[in-house]
Order: sequence, then C-alpha cells, then structure tokens
Amino acid sequence: MGSLRRGLPLLLLGLLLAYLAVVPLVLLTLSSFKPEGFLDDEGWVLDNWRAVYLGRDLWPMLRNTVVFALGSTAAALLMGTLLAWLVERTDLPGRGIVRVMIVLPLATPPLLLAIAWVLLLSPRTGFFNFALMDLLGLQTAPLNIFSMGGMIFVEAMVLLPSVYLMLAPAFRNMDPNLEHAAFVSGASVWTVVTRIVLPLLRPAILAAAVFMLIVCLVVFDVPGAIGMPVRVFVVSTLIYIWATESPTGLPLYGQVAALAALFVVVLVGLGVVYQQLSLQGQRFATVSGKGFRPRPMPLGRWRWPAAAMVWVYFFLATIAPLAVLLVTSLLPFQTRITWEVLGGLTWENHLAFLGNPRLVLAVKNTAVVALVSATAVALLSLLVSWAVVRSKARGRYVLDLLAFLPMGIPGVMIGVALITVYLTFTAIPIYGTIWILVVAYTTTFIAYGTRTTNGVMLQLHRDLEEAASVAGAGYWRILRRIVLPLALPAVVAVWVWVMAHAARELSTALMLHGRNNTVISTLLWNFWSGGDGPRAAAVGVWLMVALFLLVGCWQLLARRQEAR
Repeated sequence: MGSLRRGLPLLLLGLLLAYLAVVPLVLLTLSSFKPEGFLDDEGWVLDNWRAVYLGRDLWPMLRNTVVFALGSTAAALLMGTLLAWLVERTDLPGRGIVRVMIVLPLATPPLLLAIAWVLLLSPRTGFFNFALMDLLGLQTAPLNIFSMGGMIFVEAMVLLPSVYLMLAPAFRNMDPNLEHAAFVSGASVWTVVTRIVLPLLRPAILAAAVFMLIVCLVVFDVPGAIGMPVRVFVVSTLIYIWATESPTGLPLYGQVAALAALFVVVLVGLGVVYQQLSLQGQRFATVSGKGFRPRPMPLGRWRWPAAAMVWVYFFLATIAPLAVLLVTSLLPFQTRITWEVLGGLTWENHLAFLGNPRLVLAVKNTAVVALVSATAVALLSLLVSWAVVRSKARGRYVLDLLAFLPMGIPGVMIGVALITVYLTFTAIPIYGTIWILVVAYTTTFIAYGTRTTNGVMLQLHRDLEEAASVAGAGYWRILRRIVLPLALPAVVAVWVWVMAHAARELSTALMLHGRNNTVISTLLWNFWSGGDGPRAAAVGVWLMVALFLLVGCWQLLARRQEAR
C-alpha cells in the first residue's frame, strides 16, 4: 500500500504528460487513414499517404526544409560559438555590455524580425536596397530577401542568441589552466582554440547544433513571412497551406497527418540524440575546484575588430529592424522610405490600433494565455524534474521522455493534432477558445521548462530532503518547504521565459485561430498578410516594447540565480 501511495504521483504525472503529448499524436496518426482526415469519417483508406508520398510537392519541400535547417543551424552555430568564446574567454572590450547586446534580440519575435528585413531588403521597397542602388548607381536591387538565402540569414539572426545562451556556460566553466599551459609552451591562439577549446566543448557544441536543427525543422514564422509569398515551402508552411488554403477549399487534415508521421519520427530521433549529447556534455565538465579562476585570453590586434563585429551583429539584429519598424508604423501607407516621406509621419496607425476593439480582446486573450501557460509549465516542470531526478522509480525516465517529446513536433502539427482531439472529445468544450491555446502552449514549452529545472535539481544536494524525511515530513511538505524555495529562481525564470514566448508564438495560434481566441500574434499576422504593413509595424512596436521588458526581467532573474 505504501509503495502504491509513493508511486501514485508519478503515475498521475505520466498520465497527464501522455495526454498532452501522446494522445494528440495517436489520434492524428489515425486520422491519416480516414478519407477526409476526421476520425468520424467512415472507412479506412491509404489515399492520404499516396497523395503525400507519391505527390510532386513532397521532394521539393523536403529539399527546401533540409537546406533551410542546415544552413540556418550552421550560420547560427558558427557566429554563436564565436561570440560565446569572445565574451567568456577573451579580453573583449565591454564584455558586460556585449552580453546584453547579444541576448536583447530575444525580445524581437521571429515574425517581426522577418517583417523588418522584408522592409529593409525587399526588391521593390527595401530601404537598404535603394540605398545601395543610389550609392553604387545600380538600376536593379542587388539583394532579394525573398529567397532561400534570405530565409537562412533571418533565421540565423533569430537563433544566434539562443546558441550563445547554450554555449556561454560551457565556455565560462572550462578550466583555464589548460589554455595557460598551452600558451606557456608557445602555442598560438589558433592552436589553443582548435586543439584544446573546441575538442573539450565538442559535446556541448554538438548538442546545441542538434537542438537548433530541431528548431529549424519545425519553425514557421520566418519561412511563412519570407518563403510563402514566393512559394518556397518548408514542412511547416506546406502544412499551413494544406490546412488553411488548400485548392479544394477544405482542410487536408488527412494529408497533414500522413506527413506528420514522417517528421515526428525524424524529430523524435533527433531529440534522443540531443539528450544523449547533453548527458555526454556533463561528463566533459572541466571546472576545477580549488584555485579555479578564469583568465581572459588576450586578443591582441584583433581586440577592437572583434568588438566592431559584435556591434555589426547588434545593428543587424536589433537596431536596424527596430528602426525600420518604427518608421514604417508612422507612415500613412507602405512605401519606400525617403526623406520626403519622413516629412509626413503620423501617429494614425498607432491611434487606430489602440482604438481597435479587436485589440482589447487580443491583449486580454494574450495576457490570460501567457499567464496560465507559464504557470502550468513552471509547476509541471518542477514536479517532473523532482520525480525524474529525485525518485528511484523505474518509470521516471519515461516521464522525462514524454516531457521532451513535444520539442520535435512543429507548432502547426500540434495545432492540427489538437483540432483532431477536441473535435473528437466534444465533452471537453475548449475548441475555438483560449483554453485550447493554453493546452497547446503548455505542451509546446514543457520541454524547455524541464530541461531548465532538471539542471537545477541536479545541483541541489539531497541532505536537506533526507533530513526532512527522517524527521517525518511527507513528499509534498518537502517539496513545498525545501525544494521549491531552493529552486524558485529557476522556476521563476522558466515562468518569465514561457510568458515571453507564449506572447509571441504564432504557428500554433494560427492553426487554432477562431473568432473568440484572437491573440496579438495572429492579429499581427492578419495585418501583414492582408497587405497593411504600417498597421502590422504598429502592432509589432508595441509587442516588442512589452517583450523587451519581459526579457529584461528574465535576464535579471538569471543573474540572481547564477549569483546564488
């Protein structure tokens, strides 16, 4: 009886995670064998599988997806690794300010960054294109954002802060005595980096590469804003087209489900590889105990060029996009930005946006969805990590796998899967409401939450919990009085991170969009896709202001947690 009581919380957690992550995938797979993709259709067919895997859209889409994912990952990884090394291991000038400059672009939603670079590099109205044409005397625009190269460039900008955040601790914690010994022996900076630094950090770098590859395979925002207008489709945008803009006028849920089967297998496989690399990276820790004191590596004549490179990145990732969005939001209509046009700036778009009745609904919905999702993810992450790290139950690693599973599922697929679930289980009447978005975001972000809280839980010593248990305290009292206060900075950091990302998430919100669950991100997409660039820019400016504040809070909490 006692073992049953101890295993019951673990069982309940497992059932909840299975409901969130596994049930939608199972029902989605079953729907692929239905004629129209709905579970209540009569009969079982293979037509959807034939249409997908024998159709002419599959191979161009697969090629585009692979090229986009590999190109974006490689570019972000190269720059992110370089920046992490410069900030954490060298005498780069102003490293404290540089850390903020690298992380601050996280406050720019990917969709807004894509819109900003369309405004900057569009062949028709792009500010940078016309500046280059005037400067070089060209007759045609030299750059075109509506291309695979443009998609890769913008997505790399989106990913780079995350790569830095993943690799900076590994660089920071590496024992500097190895580098010092190499320099004393006469090794050059290049030799030290290639023969010592990179081999030691290989597991962490490979883990970051796999993580970013997973993200690129499922992302929608950048391919949707840049690739869809010129019919450069990747898996997420093709699913969106099939589900919302199919030639028949009806959503092709059956074909979406058939395509999902392939990508879920691939992405879950990559997720397992990522977990193994993360565990391997922990075994490669080289932090020494006594006398550990990082000494910055001198850059010599490359010190100021390296600082200039960081400022160029900050200009491209934050200053230029924010400036063009702000100016565009003040234009009466979308046009080329010239000195003459700047004389007619107006606040009309901002006033119209702030006076829009849909705004009140969107802001309210966004706030409720973000708050509830963040709270659910933070609490679930704490419980799952405590069960996985602290318990000795045989099924604890199944919990970790279930929590990690949604990371490999595109947001558009999660949206279609939840449509299938809640059109089938009508006893739970959340379809078309904000609560289906809460379920979707909780499912999507639980993987990030548990990765964060797992790491913190591993750092907490068992002595306090064991002492409390010997004194007669039960599991819930130990969790409430000991574990939660010690892990609170990480839990709050997860809460703030999910808040910021739930407020800007687009792909799942688009798939689940209805009359009563409009959020800020779908409102922004509707303005942009409807051709109202200035109104979309006005929405974006206000969204970025809110997210800058949230990211600032997140970084402040992260600094306090690191200090503790």
